[in-house]
Amino acid sequence: MWDIITKYYGIDWTAMVLNALAIYLLGKKQKLGFFLGVLANIAWIVFAVLAHSVATVVACSIFVFLNARGWWSWTKEQAPNQPVQPTPTAVTPPAALEARQP
Repeated sequence: MWDIITKYYGIDWTAMVLNALAIYLLGKKQKLGFFLGVLANIAWIVFAVLAHSVATVVACSIFVFLNARGWWSWTKEQAPNQPVQPTPTAVTPPAALEARQP
């Protein structure tokens, strides 16, 4: 049993934990999630090389690029590690609608 769990030197387990943390942090609007996503996908690439999975190497390489792009875009728009502020919407608030009624 232990051989099955440690077959890939724990890289798969590390990647799984990093990926879960990355998604959790991005859900909390913390850009650190992008950095952990890059680390997770690099770990998945190492795992894929050990497992001889070319498709996983290609997919995770794309995900590394997308996470890096997300980090860069977020840094460009926001101060470092600040949560994203809600953007104003074009929806008219109910109070403004009530004021318009005759």
